[in-house]
Amino acid sequence: MTASTLHPGAPATGSVPAAAPVTAVVVARGVTPFLATTLRAVAAQTRAPARVLLVDAGDRPDPGLAAVLRDAGLPAGTTTLLTAPGARSFGDAVRTAVAAEADLPGGGAPWLWLLHDDAAPDPAALAELVRAVQAAPSVGVAGVKQRTWTAPARLLEVGVRTSRSGRRMTDVEPGEVDQGQHDGREDVLGVGVVGALVRRDVWQELGGTDPALGPFGDGLDLSRRARLAGHRVLVVPSAVVRHAQAGYHGLRDPGTDPASIVDLDADGEPDGADPRRSYAARRAALLHQRLVWAPLPLVPFVAVMTVLAGLVRVLVRVATKEPGLAAAELTAPLRALGRPAAVARARARARRTRRVP
Repeated sequence: MTASTLHPGAPATGSVPAAAPVTAVVVARGVTPFLATTLRAVAAQTRAPARVLLVDAGDRPDPGLAAVLRDAGLPAGTTTLLTAPGARSFGDAVRTAVAAEADLPGGGAPWLWLLHDDAAPDPAALAELVRAVQAAPSVGVAGVKQRTWTAPARLLEVGVRTSRSGRRMTDVEPGEVDQGQHDGREDVLGVGVVGALVRRDVWQELGGTDPALGPFGDGLDLSRRARLAGHRVLVVPSAVVRHAQAGYHGLRDPGTDPASIVDLDADGEPDGADPRRSYAARRAALLHQRLVWAPLPLVPFVAVMTVLAGLVRVLVRVATKEPGLAAAELTAPLRALGRPAAVARARARARRTRRVP
């Protein structure tokens, strides 16, 4: 890990220090088509973070990141560029940032604002999150309302719940227009990690996100463990983030041209999106969480059912002429069941911090 502090110029107009100091952690794998927009959105916050840590989680340091960070318009002396080439997930990169910040002047702020490179917050997003957590000291994790990147009037999620089978549910229809219909939500089972404001001591108590998860399932798992550790998990609908969901849509190709991320029909999904590319990873994350959260006596049963259900799903995919997804239905269970040590560690981590029956 290496770090460099940049001094990009004058503070963004209208920004004021947050009453409760916040460190924004932005994770990217090199320069992406979304990163400059995200950093400019952080710079435009009406309540500025005390520090912005940009973590390069790419396999090789990207020399272009320093220029993108410098040109974002963030206040002078508040930005630090870190490298974390060994990071396997978003949570790993955040752990790198948390450890590095302890050695920076002033140490770590009590709150962490977590952002992907493809998550651009509205100007009042951080102010609304801080307002919510200041009004409720028992909150450990506060999440945002997510809207689509290309059609910002359309919703992605306002907190999440799970189905009886453990599947992540947002109760938002594809392409649903935000008319405030979900703004009554407050305490929720989980929030997405994108845009979440997390108390530093809660992050450290829980050990951050599950290292076996990310970019799928990590926010729900973190939220669930926070609740079981006795902390409230809130969604703050007045705090809005535009999220491109680049990983979900299969837009993580380093050669992706920003001009190609268009949405001509304004349905909120880029025209070049192909969620099938991420299906295997999403399915493996779901199966991993089922193994982690199943009662101990039922884990062998869940493992057997994971294999049997996978075989059935393969046959269905073949019958519906989806060979690519058929392969994913086979590899996802193998990936989840092939990491028993990761499952055991995740179960132990949840058990160790649990305070609520």
